[in-house]
Amino acid sequence: MQKELNTNLIKERLSHYGYNQSSISKELVVSREAVSQWLKNKSFPKPSKLLMLSKILNLKFDEITLQKELPIPKISFRKVGNVKTKKKHIQVAQQMGFALREITEYLPSEMMIKPSELKQPVNEYSYIQKIVNLVRKKYNITEDRLNFKEVISILNLFNAILIPQLLGTKNQHENALHIYLPDSQTTWVFINLDTKIFDFKFWLSHELGHILTPSLEDKKAEDFADNFAGAFLFPSNLAEENYFKIKAIRGIYKKIDYTIKIANQLIISPITIYKEINKFAEFRKLPGINLEPHIFKATTNFTKKYKLMSQHLFKDEKPDVETYIKTIEEKYKTIFFKLLEELYLAKGLTEGYIKTVMNLPITDAKEIYKYIVNGTK
Repeated sequence: MQKELNTNLIKERLSHYGYNQSSISKELVVSREAVSQWLKNKSFPKPSKLLMLSKILNLKFDEITLQKELPIPKISFRKVGNVKTKKKHIQVAQQMGFALREITEYLPSEMMIKPSELKQPVNEYSYIQKIVNLVRKKYNITEDRLNFKEVISILNLFNAILIPQLLGTKNQHENALHIYLPDSQTTWVFINLDTKIFDFKFWLSHELGHILTPSLEDKKAEDFADNFAGAFLFPSNLAEENYFKIKAIRGIYKKIDYTIKIANQLIISPITIYKEINKFAEFRKLPGINLEPHIFKATTNFTKKYKLMSQHLFKDEKPDVETYIKTIEEKYKTIFFKLLEELYLAKGLTEGYIKTVMNLPITDAKEIYKYIVNGTK
């Protein structure tokens, strides 16, 4: 629940008792601008001032305020392996979403325009391929290999606020968290930098699938986003071409070697190629290609050759807060930390808020807090 003033009733009582904004501000020992902001419901009085106002206007607390039901943030996880999502994970993510509301008012004006979304999304192969082709065409993606920067650029064009984080490679629940705030229609994507580039590209593409389909929820949303990501990275024209090439190769290990070769060329997971080829075969009613279980071991070996995204960015060293923030602002065009600065200047900021909104240990939250405060001096 969110409190706001019952401004219509307050204005009636102010008029009844002969007050205007100037005279009531003197009575409450606040600025006239503060009263103006209250009456526009752009800010909320401190408890002591609210009590004084209620006494002056002879109003009870439940008369002077209204309880506004806030829509619950919509969340989705890109989980680590087969870890189970528990109630505590959902609660933490929702708390992050509610905290994000504090900074939505500082978003640039151009982000007030709602980005495009699919009218009636369906999780069907032909439909998803059509959407993928439309998106690739609209954003001039002409090469088979999807460039990492292209994905970032598209997400920014869709007004997604990216928050790349250093979460480590173990002991966390999710590698990516998508939060959609229905009231402001804003999308926030927290994503783990401690992962390999092909997984990172898949997760970003997965998030784009979510952005296009805010009407979908739970398993339907996850299934669509996964299928969209696979198709976006390896569309049907590539699936068709390589299905027939792999089908013609004799021997499962040679088929896998060829799949690994394509994966290296496109910098995507061999598993993505394997799945998309078989989705194409199923759609065309062709015999599937079975590379299991050997494809999984081959993918493990493939993965070992690649560095983590964080290693590419910070050269195998743990960055200090300034290096971390400046690097991700440059590489990912995120405005998240600028929004925290705006909040600090307008209303103040606490270490606890940063801890909640980023789901960080308090020691890390303190470092970010210091950087933001020092940067505004």
